[in-house]
Amino acid sequence: MNRAVCLCSGGLDSTIAATIARAEGNSVWLFHVNYGQKAEYQERMVVERLGRFLDAPVFSVDVDMFRNMSALTSREAALPMDGQVVLDASATPSTWVQCRNLVFVSMAAAYAEYLGAEKIYVGFNAEEAQSYPDNRPEFVDRFNSLLQRSVASFSRPPVIVSPLLHLFKADIVRKGLEVGAPLEMSWSCYLEGPKHCGRCESCQHRQRGFREAGADDPTEYM
Repeated sequence: MNRAVCLCSGGLDSTIAATIARAEGNSVWLFHVNYGQKAEYQERMVVERLGRFLDAPVFSVDVDMFRNMSALTSREAALPMDGQVVLDASATPSTWVQCRNLVFVSMAAAYAEYLGAEKIYVGFNAEEAQSYPDNRPEFVDRFNSLLQRSVASFSRPPVIVSPLLHLFKADIVRKGLEVGAPLEMSWSCYLEGPKHCGRCESCQHRQRGFREAGADDPTEYM
């Protein structure tokens, strides 16, 4: 059985990507990063539950450098709410965390090399790619090229696998239903629980995705 490391936040996208990794016959490890995000505790709990669902060990790391660098990682900064953020290339959202995916995927790649894993699954997708360059196909292609020169000479480099790369939220939801992902476990909200706020950028994208997919969102909102 091939080994796969799944970079996982517990959100809708990474939950589905990790489920796809397991459905494709891989032995799965979940790689989670605590980086000062407002929903840090909630995300970790979701990833732990997902690990039990997928029979996947969870490896969690703490990174302090991002604290207070973004509205997502500052306890004082307010998040944009109620459609204040539009994902396009015209502006950088205040929720942008500088080079986050570059840092996280690099750490996941190091762990994958340690495990001897062949693949690193991520939840990058076309929706976030509209504003976030580290979700785009070019990022995946260039990082895979870099990995060819980043592991020990006797090792075969792992490959970034992004099964949602060209999908928007409605099709992501449909894909999750198709593969039997535990969508009810996933946590999309930028804030802590006990329920999704329903107003932040991430909640609103989630709600629209389920609505456009013609599916019921199993989560609860405030």
